[in-house]
Amino acid sequence: MKKSLFVSIFFVVFASACSIFGVHFKLHNPNSAGKYPENTEALSLLGDQESKYRKCFDVFAYDLDIKFSSLNDDGEIVGSVLTHAVIRVPSDTFQFDIGSDLVVDSVCGNFDDGEFYTSAWDRLKHSRLGNTLYVIYPLVVTGQYEIAVKIYYHGKPPNAQRPPWKGGFVRKKDELDNPWWGVACQTEGASIWWPCKDVVNDESQRVGIQIQVPKGFVVVSNGRGGRSERVEDDTTFESYSWNVNYPINLYNITFYIGKYKLLHDTYSSKVTGDTLALNHYVLEQDYEKAKAHFPQLKEHLAVYEDLFGPYPFYRDGFKLVEAPYAGMEHQTAIAYGNGFKNNALGFDYIILHETAHEWWGNSLTAYDLADGWLHEGFATYAECLFVERKYGYKAYTDYMRTYKWTIINRRPVVGPYGQRYFNYKDGDIYTKGAWILHTLRETINDDKVFFDIIKTFATRFAYKNVKSQDFIDIVNEKTLSDYTWFFDQYLYNRFVPELEYYKEDGVFYYSWNDKYTNADFHLPITVKGVSTAGAVVLRPQLAIDTLHCAGDNEPEMRSNVLVKFTENKKLKRKFKKQLDHPLN
Repeated sequence: MKKSLFVSIFFVVFASACSIFGVHFKLHNPNSAGKYPENTEALSLLGDQESKYRKCFDVFAYDLDIKFSSLNDDGEIVGSVLTHAVIRVPSDTFQFDIGSDLVVDSVCGNFDDGEFYTSAWDRLKHSRLGNTLYVIYPLVVTGQYEIAVKIYYHGKPPNAQRPPWKGGFVRKKDELDNPWWGVACQTEGASIWWPCKDVVNDESQRVGIQIQVPKGFVVVSNGRGGRSERVEDDTTFESYSWNVNYPINLYNITFYIGKYKLLHDTYSSKVTGDTLALNHYVLEQDYEKAKAHFPQLKEHLAVYEDLFGPYPFYRDGFKLVEAPYAGMEHQTAIAYGNGFKNNALGFDYIILHETAHEWWGNSLTAYDLADGWLHEGFATYAECLFVERKYGYKAYTDYMRTYKWTIINRRPVVGPYGQRYFNYKDGDIYTKGAWILHTLRETINDDKVFFDIIKTFATRFAYKNVKSQDFIDIVNEKTLSDYTWFFDQYLYNRFVPELEYYKEDGVFYYSWNDKYTNADFHLPITVKGVSTAGAVVLRPQLAIDTLHCAGDNEPEMRSNVLVKFTENKKLKRKFKKQLDHPLN
């Protein structure tokens, strides 16, 4: 590959990832571990998805009806949310979540027959503990009954501090000084702006979204819709309705408000033969730029469909929506805020990365955000696979290599369960996650098997919640081997494995460093320069092993796996001690 292309790749990844995560030009294993947030009562109430008053009901639909009183900084939202759910465990109490900046006005509900009560039961008792709202029925609801709970509320959700990573409402103005609003809440949860059962393991199967805004502005949201309607008895407001017809995780439910113009296009799939509606929304003044820039999306979709299976949301279409922040994978309504700029390789990495999330994070969704690498690691690796398809394997490995420089190793890739832990500064779920997949590919050493694993994972768990173990099970199934040793090291041990080596007097010493490497880890390592016959495949252990070699060539380790290589002169002395005092 030309040197100029590698330089381009370096600056592409440096700009897109290193600025967020930090740069280390060699793999390192820091002594100090990263800390997790203190598991306070409030965090436990939000993060515990298996609590008694949550697991007793499964939500199958939400209907949001919200009005923005104004688009000034002091404007608040007023509205209601109707939750439809099925009872799984008999209970009279059901847990919802609602942000601290929101006020509950009233709660009413019914069960089974679909009609709201007009008796004294039309208003349900409720109590609030911080951001937790307990809705209390006057009797225990049993069996497979359906309930409907309607919560009326108002308030002013918080401003995002660094959207989309530190989320909230994004209240900005465009270059023409028009209000331009949005929301991003992956870390904080959807409950910061509407009351809901705020978990990621109970996806609603359908969502209706109706939003009223001052006349002259357009509201864009997930799914299909977008037609404006007059608000009865109020000529100063317009109402926009959107409908989601697939399972959706709640932090992906969103809105965009601005002076938008529709940019319609279509994508013809070679995989399914179907036509996908592409209904992008951009600010009126950026229409021509978007018209020239967005068609690259079709190439991204074509590569992803070939690798991962059909685009998951054909009925709901796809759209890029110009947003007042960098980007976010809102299902079928991807936030785009990268200024219509391609990188040095000729593509827009925001479009490429966020589109990958339609498979990784939106269709297939982690059961707990502790397994967030199933979203971010896979989407980051999808970028790399696109580079491979477009520029070849050498470009792919160079792109991967620059992501290696951002790996931190302060926390395990899989985080704590039951705490809704997601921290954008914990970038290893992105870059280390991608490198885990790449290292798995190198270890399996059979692309047909590897890509079958990836596509099977995407299609078998479409529209479902998954855990890391689900992926591990597919790896074991397809390889007819047990890769537990591999994932125990890379997912649950914060350190990357370290191979120590030393060559002197025709002897090559090598072993895993037990400070960083699990005892059962047995990744094969290719080494050059230790044999006249060429490259040698070693199978290191914690115990020091040796290889008699000829010549004065320096050992050259295979650097395209996630392993830290360290020359250690003490190995010779340690090996002698090991011979004198062998382990029993």
